[in-house]
Amino acid sequence: MSRVLNFGLAVLVSGCGAVTVSKDVETLQRSVADLRAMQSEQADTISSLDSQVKTLSGRLEEMEFSQNKRLGSDLSGLKDEISSLRRRVPPPAAVPVAELEADEAWGANLPAESAQIFADALALLREGKYQDSIPLLQSVVEQAGPKASTPLFWQGVAYDGLEDNRGALRAYSEVVSRYPKSNRAPSSLYRQALVFSRLGDKKTSALSLRKLVDDYPKSPEASMAKDKLKELK
Repeated sequence: MSRVLNFGLAVLVSGCGAVTVSKDVETLQRSVADLRAMQSEQADTISSLDSQVKTLSGRLEEMEFSQNKRLGSDLSGLKDEISSLRRRVPPPAAVPVAELEADEAWGANLPAESAQIFADALALLREGKYQDSIPLLQSVVEQAGPKASTPLFWQGVAYDGLEDNRGALRAYSEVVSRYPKSNRAPSSLYRQALVFSRLGDKKTSALSLRKLVDDYPKSPEASMAKDKLKELK
């Protein structure tokens, strides 16, 4: 009888334990389901936020591109206006105006990098910043090859402006000797004669002027050379 009672109690206890475990399992399953639901909501929220961020980033890039394009256009227009205003200001007396304006246009036909350097150099000459223009002109001389006579001439002008007679004569002489067919050879000869005259060497000045008249009789400088020869007599 005692054994039967004990067995009954054991079954009862075991049954209660199974019921408790079953409830725990159900609770755990509900918790897991709740967590999965929360994770799914979070994933949807993150996806939505990510989509919004990409949309806003795209709009920002469009705005930056539009702003930069407009700003670039404005800056380009402003630079052109400043350049135009600078060209209206007469250069110093040492800088020949007609040649300057002609070579500002001529320089645009150089390769892009050289064209920009040459334009910058002429702008400095126009402002009387002779020393600053010389290294830029030398750079163009080295890059220009057969067209080097023009930047060489302007090197002579720069040295002229600095009253560096030796440098001016060297540059002008190089134009005449190396590039006798250059359209800047007559100007170089004439300005060379002026430097010699300034140094008090009238004889050599007259020789340069006569060479100009003989070698380039149809040039505008030939007419000026004839007048200058009369002054030297």
